[in-house]
Amino acid sequence: MPDRSKRLLEAAGMLLILALTAVVLYVLLLYPGDISAQQTENRKIFGATYMTMNNPYYHVLDSQLRAEIEARGDVLLTRDAAMDQMRQNQEVRDLIEEGAQAIFLTPVEWDTVREGLEAANRAGVPVIVVDAPVQDAELVACSVLSDNYQAGILCAEHLVSQRDSAKIILLEHITARSGAERVQGFVDTIQGHDGFTVLASGESDGQIENAMPVMEELLRQNLEADTVMSLNDPSAFGALAAIQGAGLSGRFLVYSVDGSPEGKALVQDGLLTATCAQFPTRIAKEAAAQGYLALEGGCCQKEVIVPVELVTAENVSHYGTDGWQ
Repeated sequence: MPDRSKRLLEAAGMLLILALTAVVLYVLLLYPGDISAQQTENRKIFGATYMTMNNPYYHVLDSQLRAEIEARGDVLLTRDAAMDQMRQNQEVRDLIEEGAQAIFLTPVEWDTVREGLEAANRAGVPVIVVDAPVQDAELVACSVLSDNYQAGILCAEHLVSQRDSAKIILLEHITARSGAERVQGFVDTIQGHDGFTVLASGESDGQIENAMPVMEELLRQNLEADTVMSLNDPSAFGALAAIQGAGLSGRFLVYSVDGSPEGKALVQDGLLTATCAQFPTRIAKEAAAQGYLALEGGCCQKEVIVPVELVTAENVSHYGTDGWQ
């Protein structure tokens, strides 16, 4: 009896294996609704290359863009140019080789990115510029940008409302057009207001580790300075560290652009005077929409401008400090 039971178990096991094998073969070879085929048959591949991922803003932007694309069953391949335009131009070529049908791009340098744009143009791959404009806009399908010039205006208007005069230091990123437009909006707005003077400017590349030593040197050279306009939150954080290190926190007003969670927390704590908020979620949604339009026959407009809003001590509670807008 034990031998018979053993043989029955062995036979049952063999039948189970054969049945499972038949099911697998049917699904893989015969079933017309093959699930894996449905997932990949019409899948679109997008590429993205950002000027740097050493900035939380681009992590948020990429995450939101990825969510929009993957929700439709498609793929996003992300690259980090690490503040190197030659590297970014090569990344564009690499993404094309990897099958990207459209590319989202934030240029390291607004002019020398042309080489990458031309490579995409030759390959028939549309480019959606995100966050920072390019000089050769005719080579891109659409640009989705914050209102960078307006961000500078809002910071300057707040400064003029707070003080009768100011001795100003600018922290810039001259090769990024978005940063240049923010600073230009600020400078243009304070012109004509007596007592508001730009003493000096320094190149920070929008990076905290660059801004701090630059600001330290500018403070040594401009002892009467009492205001800083920074192109973004990371450069403002570097400026704040230098100001605190020099024991000048009580004197300075510090302005910035981004509206990062950390920036808003510093506004709430009274260390940062104001940060002009960008809306990366809205930018990502607009960029994704334009990317799909570019593949489906063409974008309806060459430029989409997303408004900005100034975050100050008076309204920071409305925006909150636990995330981006």
